[in-house]
Amino acid sequence: MLPAKTIFSLQRSQSKSMSASLTVSSYIVAEISLHSNGIYGAGTAALPILVVSLQFVFRCAHSAAGSPERAMCFRELRCKVRPADAPHGLKYLATSLPMSLERTVASGQGDFKDLGSMEIPLDRARVAAINRARNGEDVKLSLDFELLIDDLSELAKTKDRLRPSIWGFTDHHRAQGKLEITIPRSVWVERVLPNMEFETSHIIELPAIPIEACKSNTVAFAALLQAQKLERQGFYKEAVAQCRIALEPFCEPVEKTDGKGKVTKVPKLKSSWETRLGQHTYEWLNNAIGAVRQGTNPSHHHTTVLFGQFEAQMLLMVATALIAYAVKTDQTS
Repeated sequence: MLPAKTIFSLQRSQSKSMSASLTVSSYIVAEISLHSNGIYGAGTAALPILVVSLQFVFRCAHSAAGSPERAMCFRELRCKVRPADAPHGLKYLATSLPMSLERTVASGQGDFKDLGSMEIPLDRARVAAINRARNGEDVKLSLDFELLIDDLSELAKTKDRLRPSIWGFTDHHRAQGKLEITIPRSVWVERVLPNMEFETSHIIELPAIPIEACKSNTVAFAALLQAQKLERQGFYKEAVAQCRIALEPFCEPVEKTDGKGKVTKVPKLKSSWETRLGQHTYEWLNNAIGAVRQGTNPSHHHTTVLFGQFEAQMLLMVATALIAYAVKTDQTS
C-alpha cells in the first residue's frame, strides 16, 4: 500500500468527476467514479506507477419473491488500460494490480460507499508512449473494469450483532464496465510525472509555436513533423537528418577563406536576421544553429554513423526550440 500522504483529495470542487456503472442481470450493482485530482504518480523512473483514487457505491440486487434474503460480496476489482481513442482490437497499454475489496452488501442494507486506490504499474516505454499520444495536451485513457462478485443466499439468522446472517454461496459474476478518463495536462506534468521521477530527465514541455502559419518556414515545419514521426518509429538517424533539413530555411551560403587561401561556401544564419535581432543575439543564434547542424551532419555524410534515441531526442528538442524562437522573433519583428 502506498503512503497515505501522497493521496490527493477527491472532494475538490473544481475537479471533474467521471463514473462508470457495472451491472448484473441489468441491475446496477456498482458505480465507480473518480476525480481528475485523484490521479497521481508513484514509484521510481525504473518502476513508475499510475495511481487512480476511486470512489465506489455498492448495492445488492433484490431477492426474488419467496426466496431467501440475498447478498453480494464484492471481492476484487481489475482494470486494463488503453488509449481512449484506440480501437477495441488494440492491445492494452497496461494492466492494474488486483484490488481487493471484500465488501458484502445485503439487499435490504441500501448503498454501501467506499474509497480506494488502484495501482497501475508502467515502465519507461509506456510512460513515453502516453506522452507521445497526448502530444503536449491532456492524457486521455480508457479504463476497462472487471468486478468479481459472489452471489450469496441467507442460510440462517444469528444473534451476533456484527454478523447477523450466515451466508451461502450461490453464484459468481464478472461485471464489466468502461470508464473514459481525462487527466489534465497540469495534473500529468505536476502530480504524475514528478512522483515517477520523470520531472527533469524524461520530459520537457516546449511552447507551441504556429510554425505552419509562417509560409517561409513551411519546409522547416514539415521536416520537424517528419523527424518526430521517425523518432517515434525508432529511425533515429533519419530523424536527425530531418532536423538538419528543418534548419535549412534559416541559413544562406557565405564565402569563407581558410588559412591556405582556399575559398569555400559555408552555411550561416541569414544576414537579414542581424538587423532584426541585433549583433549579439544574432551571433548567439547563428552559433547555436551551427552547433546543431554540425551535430546532424554525420546523418547525411557518414553511412556508418549511428544515432541512438537519446541523441535523436536531444537534437530534435534543440532544433525545435531554436526554430520556435526564430519564428516567434520573425512574427514580432
